[in-house]
Amino acid sequence: MRRGDDQGRHTTTNRELILLPTGGLIIDTPGMREIQIWAGGESLQETFADIETLAAECRFRNCQHNNEPGCAVQQALLEGELDFFRFLSYQKLQKELNYLVRKQDQRAQLDEKERSKKIHKAMRNYHKR
Repeated sequence: MRRGDDQGRHTTTNRELILLPTGGLIIDTPGMREIQIWAGGESLQETFADIETLAAECRFRNCQHNNEPGCAVQQALLEGELDFFRFLSYQKLQKELNYLVRKQDQRAQLDEKERSKKIHKAMRNYHKR
């Protein structure tokens, strides 16, 4: 810790719950470094039922809602029926859930590592040409 500016020192000494005008909440607690998702995929499906309903209308079952043809989610985004920031939140939470599942499943970790190696190898070979 440096003198004068308290750099490197944890300065929060009390808990605080802050209500945002938009209805969200911010929790400020001493010593808390991270919060993880503790609900499963069903909770995500319930929270984002509108997106899940749209996703069921996509042409492909494994649609990632990026640039696949016949994606109902992308169509709803283009038409303004689905808020872009809501969709980003959905994607972020989906990635976090997938990460937690992989973290808990050793086999999935190994498969992901192998897939990543193949992608990087293909990229190296492509750039060599």
